[in-house]
Amino acid sequence: MNRLIKKIILSVISLSAVIGTSAMAADLSGWAVSDYQQANEAGLVSYSVVSNNLKDNITREEFCELAVNLYEKLTGEDMIEPEVSPFTDTNSMAVAQAYCYGMVSGTGDGTFTPDRLVTREEMAKMLVSALTASEVDFNLSDGYEGAEAVEAFSDADEVSSWAKPAVITMLNYSLMNGVDESTFQPLGSTTREQAISSINRSYNTFSDSDYSLALPEITLPESGAEIEEGNFTVSWTPIDGAIAYHVIIKDSNANSVLLSDVYDATSYEVQAGSIATDNDYSITIGAVVGDGSEVYSMPVDFRYNAKAPVTNSEYLASNPQAQSLLDEAAKYLGVPYVWGGSTPAGFDCSGFTQYVCRANGITIPRVADDQLHGPGTYVTRDQLQPGDLVFFGSGGYATHVGMYVGDGMMIHAPSTGKVIQYTSIDSSYYTSRFLGGKRVIG
Repeated sequence: MNRLIKKIILSVISLSAVIGTSAMAADLSGWAVSDYQQANEAGLVSYSVVSNNLKDNITREEFCELAVNLYEKLTGEDMIEPEVSPFTDTNSMAVAQAYCYGMVSGTGDGTFTPDRLVTREEMAKMLVSALTASEVDFNLSDGYEGAEAVEAFSDADEVSSWAKPAVITMLNYSLMNGVDESTFQPLGSTTREQAISSINRSYNTFSDSDYSLALPEITLPESGAEIEEGNFTVSWTPIDGAIAYHVIIKDSNANSVLLSDVYDATSYEVQAGSIATDNDYSITIGAVVGDGSEVYSMPVDFRYNAKAPVTNSEYLASNPQAQSLLDEAAKYLGVPYVWGGSTPAGFDCSGFTQYVCRANGITIPRVADDQLHGPGTYVTRDQLQPGDLVFFGSGGYATHVGMYVGDGMMIHAPSTGKVIQYTSIDSSYYTSRFLGGKRVIG
């Protein structure tokens, strides 16, 4: 039986099974379920993509990860790992590999602009380049052959000349479609689930391999469960060859509120206070297998109705949401500082504040200076309230961040060799470097 036809039959079966067992996460559209599952079974997805909102737009760096996965699964070969990055603004191995294999180019002056969103015509070009590098047998349009595929859209003249052959090729192979019947929107963005779909279709169309990975299956909690206990256990089926598992919990807005890695176990205990009560969530479990592939479970939905945890901070706030922040932060007193750390295994300063905020349904950027200039309301030293973020640095650039807890104190991850602790912001060191505060709660 033709491999693609077999995949279509299996996708119908899989879709029926999934719809029967899960109400679906907030960030996974019904049309995307089959492609998402197939892409996972083929090992085409990546943590940075799945741990973010799948309905949000994908970045250039994230798409490189998918393109590299596509190449490796089409060829059955591991890409060479360059010793140094060709770009000054990213150290991503996937970006370096994609560049060295001719899949992507920079944006000038030695930069790649990794966080810029991929346009639809860029995605078409990158996909064609990935297929070319993979040496699969396909017909690349010269920009004229098969041009009626793109000319059927009213905005065909907006497709850049450098991208037109790739766009036509993608359309002719049904690896991409218009955003509707009349427009292609070549300069529009692409969501993560749309990108996964195109990567999966490319694999289905051009791979002759039967490579398939088993996906973790969440056994606890059951889909649609109402969880009343403060602490609860997430369990899943083991995956042969797995060296680690990712636990991803997202809220009803598809924001990741808990990210954790598990080794040598197929369960994880969610602690009371790690996520906000009286909210809907979804859980996804990822497995990292021996060959470096990542596979992710289908999401399971649940509602968390546990009573609010007893205050465990020695500091009190009149605002319940602020108290929740203080309680969450206090749970990690004594956790060591780890540069680049963003989990309870070890935090750096901004990783700590981001983690505490995310556990309370508050989304802030990852880096201290971005947090200073990101969402929230600026406050002065005299206006600080418990739960506010406090920033330190020079020249208006924040190099350190903590969380104000009251009485002139903050909780923070100080520096290498130290642990999360309470520290006075009125010491000469911090007073001379204080830049301001940011209120991230209403």
